[in-house]
Amino acid sequence: MQAAKKLVLVDEFDREYKRLQKPADAIAKTNQSLQLSNTLRDDSLPDDRKLREYLTALHKYFNVRKELPVEPEVKPNPLTLPPPPPPRPRRRRRKTQTWEPY
Repeated sequence: MQAAKKLVLVDEFDREYKRLQKPADAIAKTNQSLQLSNTLRDDSLPDDRKLREYLTALHKYFNVRKELPVEPEVKPNPLTLPPPPPPRPRRRRRKTQTWEPY
């Protein structure tokens, strides 16, 4: 019996689907981690600039959160609400013109 070859169908967008299924904070952490290592490897930058960019990327890395902060609910003060807009003037209707045959 001959060895059977298997044919596997792979979706070309499978990687993109998997990336979309990952949590956003994990993707952000991965990108920030790569930026940190790329900053250190970059030989074209002087050391002082490299340090500033590394620290900036490090602060961004530590400040990635899983959840967004909850904004407090703000109620408007009814005494300071702006007045309602003035009513729009009514348009006059056109008189319909009747045409008479010659």
